[in-house]
This record gives sequence, C-alpha cells and structure tokens, in this order.
Amino acid sequence: MCEIEDNNMNIVLLRHAIAEERIDFYRSSNGAPDSERPLTEEGIEKMKLGAQGLVKALNGNVQRVVTSPYVRARQTAEVFLDAIPEAQRPELEFSTNLSSGCSGRGLVEWLTGDPEPVVLVGHEPDMSYWTEELCGIGSFYRHVQNKFGKGGACLIECSIETIGREQNFIWYKSPNMLRANAD
Repeated sequence: MCEIEDNNMNIVLLRHAIAEERIDFYRSSNGAPDSERPLTEEGIEKMKLGAQGLVKALNGNVQRVVTSPYVRARQTAEVFLDAIPEAQRPELEFSTNLSSGCSGRGLVEWLTGDPEPVVLVGHEPDMSYWTEELCGIGSFYRHVQNKFGKGGACLIECSIETIGREQNFIWYKSPNMLRANAD
C-alpha cells in the first residue's frame, strides 16, 4: 500500500465476480429481481484466487468492507473476506449507496473520517463512473483502456479536497492480474 497523507483515505473499488447471465437468471427464477442474481460457480472459484491476490496487493491491511446489498456483490465480498486471516477480518457492512446512483463525491463524503483502507464492492458501470469522477474524466480509461472486469479492483487515494485530480488514481488490477498475484 502506498503512503498517503493523514487527511486522505484509500478506497478500493471491487467489482463483483462473474454472475449468472441476466436473461438466464430471469427465466430460471420465474422473474426474480436482478438484485437476487448470484455468482456462478466459476465466478466464485475465480474470485477466491482474485481475493487472495487483492489481499496481497493491500498487504493484508483492510479496515472495512462495504458491499451493495445485491446477492452477487454480497457473495463477492464474502469470498474476499474469507481470504483475510480471521483475526484481521473486518465485519461485512451493507450500503444501498453501492447499489447504484451514488456519485463518487457522495461516496467520499459518506466515508469521510472512517478508517482506511475501505473496500467497496459494487457493480458496473458505477465502478468506472466513480473512478472517473474521483480521479478526473477519462483518467480511468487512459490507465485501463476498458471498463472494470468482473472481479477487478482499483485503488484510489481520496479526499474531498482532491476529487477530480488524476494523481489520486493509484492502480487498477484486472481479474487476471489479481489471480496471478495469489499465493
């Protein structure tokens, strides 16, 4: 983890892992809402390795994990938490702020004063929008060239005072990069 100033926080945006296809889930669940769509077995297995790589990238330092209440995000957060040694594992929190529609600035204001680093588990296209809003329009795409992959993560150094400046972007790790970093 990089060194940051006291008035800043580290935010990790983690996109949920591979979930059932929307249309397949809708048909097989008799029209259940999309919020109930779960991860696939492949998604869970890939996320187990990705979670190990992400914990390693964060040097095991995770103070807080907050997830969208949607099933696929919750499952992703649970797999991530399982990769953290039990003695260091924070409690899983839920927030509708991560479902959709919250601005990046709104996220930072909501988190201001909380321990860092915080891992926020959510959805696309929100992850890309929040990264761009926090780091400056186009910043994410200059660094990554595409949207968050399922199970990908981004580290941003944030404070209310510096939102929109590109230097807040620390790294993006694709799902493949995280899995390659696993123990």
